[in-house]
Amino acid sequence: SEQTLEPILAGGSYVLLFVTNTGVAERSTVHSLAAHFDAELRGGERRGWSVALLDYSAESTRPGKPPLLAALLPRVRHSVACVLRKGCKLATFGGTAAPRPIDDWLASLRMGEVSWAE
Repeated sequence: SEQTLEPILAGGSYVLLFVTNTGVAERSTVHSLAAHFDAELRGGERRGWSVALLDYSAESTRPGKPPLLAALLPRVRHSVACVLRKGCKLATFGGTAAPRPIDDWLASLRMGEVSWAE
């Protein structure tokens, strides 16, 4: 939820962030993806991971954004999903908004085949 977004972003080892209202994918699709991966992560497969939703439109117009959120917004503008590592490194997904491509991307990320931006 919006109230818990900042602590999740700042406190998680790995945050799988799904971005809504960017024009990249339908809101319902993004919410379905977030629910899918949240359920998958709760299965214990990836310890230290959490899932969050970011409403790009709402957050970009909100005054007084925390610095981390303000820095993230331009970087996630064209992505349906990204991973924030320890609140400072970001990897963005540029593929199709579907579970399989995102799963493949996450596997590549874990294998060190995806680059992180500071």
